[in-house]
Amino acid sequence: MAKDDFPDADPAEAFERLRGELSLLHSAVEGLTAAREKAPDYSLTLGKMAQALGAIEARLGLIESSSVLAMSAEELTKEIGAAAQAARVEDRRVLGEARDALAHSLGRIDGMIERGHAVEGRARRERWIAAGGVVVGMLIWSIVPGAVVRSLPESWHAPEWMAARVMGVEQAAAGERMIESAETARRR
Repeated sequence: MAKDDFPDADPAEAFERLRGELSLLHSAVEGLTAAREKAPDYSLTLGKMAQALGAIEARLGLIESSSVLAMSAEELTKEIGAAAQAARVEDRRVLGEARDALAHSLGRIDGMIERGHAVEGRARRERWIAAGGVVVGMLIWSIVPGAVVRSLPESWHAPEWMAARVMGVEQAAAGERMIESAETARRR
C-alpha cells in the first residue's frame, strides 16, 4: 500500500484497511499451504517414468551405434539377400528332413496295411481250404467204405454187416430188409 492509495484517509481507518488486507493475505497463504498439502505425491510415478526414459535412451544408443545404420541401401540389400538365402537353405534342409520322416512313416504304414491284407487273405484261404477239406472228406467217407466193402470176399458178409450197423438192427434183419427193398425196386 502506498500513501497515494488513501489520500484523505484517517490513519486509524487506513490501519483498519491494512489489517483487513493482511487478514485476507494471511487467509490466502493458509489456503495455498492447505492446497499444497492435499496435492498427490507424484514422485513414484516420476521415478518410473525416469527409469523408462533411461531404458529408451539405452535402446536408442544401441540403435544409433548399430552398423546397419551406417550401411548404404545397396549394402543393406545385399545383407538382407544373404540372410534370406541362408534362411531358405535352412528351410530346405528342415523340409527335406520332414519329407524323409513322412516317407518313412508312410512306408511303415503301407507295410502294416500289406501285412494286414496278407493275414486276412491267408485266413480266407485257410477257411476255404478247411471247407474244401470237409467236403472232400465227406465225399471220401461216403465213397471209400462202399468200394472197400465191395472189394471184400462175399464170405465175409460185409454188406450185411454194414447194413446192420447203419440200420441199427441185427445182421439177419438187415439182410432181410435189403432183400425186401431189392424186390420192391424190381417190381416197380
